[in-house]
Amino acid sequence: MRTRFYKIPAIAKAGRLMLSLAMAVIACSGASAQSSLIEQEADPAELEFDNELHSPVVGQKQHAYVRNYMKTIAESLYHEKFAVETMREGEVVITVIPTDELFAPNETSLMPSALAKLDKFRQFATPADRFKIVLAVHSDDTGSEEYLYDLTEKRTVAVIDYLESIGFDPDSIVGFPKGNSSPIAESTSRANRAKNRRLEVFIVPSQELLTLAKSSSKK
Repeated sequence: MRTRFYKIPAIAKAGRLMLSLAMAVIACSGASAQSSLIEQEADPAELEFDNELHSPVVGQKQHAYVRNYMKTIAESLYHEKFAVETMREGEVVITVIPTDELFAPNETSLMPSALAKLDKFRQFATPADRFKIVLAVHSDDTGSEEYLYDLTEKRTVAVIDYLESIGFDPDSIVGFPKGNSSPIAESTSRANRAKNRRLEVFIVPSQELLTLAKSSSKK
């Protein structure tokens, strides 16, 4: 099996169509229908993305082991000058890299300087299968929606290809091109648009790490 790679564009368009239909029905049916219809219009791609970030579920007995293991990863990234956050009570490590540090404007090939930055993740390529890497590549809103999705799709592929080249198991990487669907800042200035152009790297514990945690708890 090769890298799991989710092409968001077509799925996202379907989600937006579902939203439009839901809004039309709400207008005809009244506010009482709003809650149930909004739940039904959830974007399948976003649901898949959310699922990748929240699975596998870590049991209560394994939580401390997994959290401590992931803490060492977070500390290592911090020492490499990455901005680091966590989610799931420390079970998932997140770092965000501005894509301006990886790609020239409107380009989809990694810049030479980007290779040195991404190479700092090499230390996590082994031992294999301890976690999965979930990538989300975002753009600003400068350009058509189709163009921006295509841009982030090709950039996602470029990052995946490089991670595989430095030793990551293809089965451990999941890529999500996001286009301009998830901005973190209003597009009111160059600085804000730069914030939206980003690569999010989520390091998620794998089933193998949970197995190690279970073995440790039995000792």
